[in-house]
Amino acid sequence: MGYEFHVHGLWILGAISFFLGTLIAGNLQWVEGTTNASFVLSVVIAFLFILFAGALWISAAVNARVEQR
Repeated sequence: MGYEFHVHGLWILGAISFFLGTLIAGNLQWVEGTTNASFVLSVVIAFLFILFAGALWISAAVNARVEQR
């Protein structure tokens, strides 16, 4: 049961987080009415989602490696 959650669950959560980060980053545009703060905040949020996805995928890989031993 632990292998199922710690590997597949973290992998799926990482994919969702990566999807949300790229969705935000892909829709970034500087249009009329955009403030510097809102644009920078969107970039930071997208970066954090992608960074969090990487951390989840690394955790899934480490858990898979530990389970194989």
